Amino acid sequence: MESMQNNNRTKSWTDDLKVCNQTGVGEAINQIYKNDGRRCEGYESRDKKCLCISDNTSLYAIFSGHNGVTVAENALPEIAAELLLGPLNACRTDEAVKELIRQSLMSVEKSYFDSINPHVATKTAIQLHLSADGMNQYEISQQFENVLQKLDSLNNALSVGSSAVLGFIHRSQLYLCNIGNCRALLCKTDEHDTLTVTQLSVDHNLLNAEEAARLFRLGLMAQNFEGVPLYSTRCIGNYLGKAGYKDCNFLSSASAEPVIFEPEIVGGIQISPACRFLVLMSSGLCRALADIFPGDVSTGNRELVRMISEEFQNQSTLGGVAQSVVHRIVQAHYDTYMQLVEEHKPLTFNSRDDVTLLIRNFNYSLPKAFVNRKNGNRSLNSTTTSFSSTSSDATPTDGNYSTVHTNISVASSNISQPGNPYDSNVRIRSHVDFSDFYKRVEEARKCGTLPPNIEFD
Repeated sequence: MESMQNNNRTKSWTDDLKVCNQTGVGEAINQIYKNDGRRCEGYESRDKKCLCISDNTSLYAIFSGHNGVTVAENALPEIAAELLLGPLNACRTDEAVKELIRQSLMSVEKSYFDSINPHVATKTAIQLHLSADGMNQYEISQQFENVLQKLDSLNNALSVGSSAVLGFIHRSQLYLCNIGNCRALLCKTDEHDTLTVTQLSVDHNLLNAEEAARLFRLGLMAQNFEGVPLYSTRCIGNYLGKAGYKDCNFLSSASAEPVIFEPEIVGGIQISPACRFLVLMSSGLCRALADIFPGDVSTGNRELVRMISEEFQNQSTLGGVAQSVVHRIVQAHYDTYMQLVEEHKPLTFNSRDDVTLLIRNFNYSLPKAFVNRKNGNRSLNSTTTSFSSTSSDATPTDGNYSTVHTNISVASSNISQPGNPYDSNVRIRSHVDFSDFYKRVEEARKCGTLPPNIEFD
């Protein structure tokens, strides 16, 4: 029976959908760090992912569970069914597609609350029984230890939630949706063949000034959250942060529900030849980057894109690109922790969450890709890999990929906040052959089309 339950937990109908072969995924399971250098797994992985194609529609998604995996595990197949099997063809405008995405997520949220009704009823019955006896907290703890343990177990189950980020391609238009702490980046080249990155998502956490201000208006101060795990200010699930927030010590003073269900949706974005690749990141990857590169979020975004660009030149598959980047981040995170230990500095973290990185390639060169000897086309093999699993390869139908770009300037901005300008002066190191660059500069110089105020010699 237990074996059948485990199979049901891991097998989803989305596993039978066609996998997008222009996408690579890298993964690493969570770890707890010890001062002596040892590392151990903390819990079963809570990240769930999807990279599938149905007709002319593609869905890419990462769900990062917190306090458990059940919400992420159930939400992923539900949202895939809503979007891929729903009335998508009837959506003729961007607003219609975005409304379909919004309604699909709302359906998933409603399904969650319907599923926990028995747990909420049991919890309410226990609380009423304990309050009716007129005993103080000490007396209750002495006489009803088993009941309190059951109540704690229910509270833990009702606090399970999930962050999510979705990339949705329909009719050559890209739509992005996020709620919580997952993140989406779109990398493009500008008119000077310079690679830039735009953050398409909004981080829903205490570092977001708007979210912090919203909580402040509800009567929650910064000290409310000292030493407590408010994983995200918006999410799917997490009854204890929403309808049940009065039973949560650090949220109970709020005047309304502090954790909300309100996704951010962007699109449609035309997938033009300038689009190079899309990056989706789990909340654990975002948190790891913040630990390694504290301060401005854009620093972590720039460093991640720099690593991806380097691995595009080093690897032969998209899965290899994604997994190599994940390996570098995981090692850098551990090295940062050990440096704090060795230098006797305050430990700002002592663990790492699950890490999932999804890269959807549009038009960026993979010079070392395997050559398909049957048809002579260059293959951009897609793999979904982790430190403990094997990979599978597939060849995309579109073999037209650009040459390697020489300038890699990373400008971090948020497309949903148009007032945030690009920082065109921020540069990251490039690892490419510059011969094509010099050739283009000479041709432009002869034609008199070199951009002004730039030194090319």
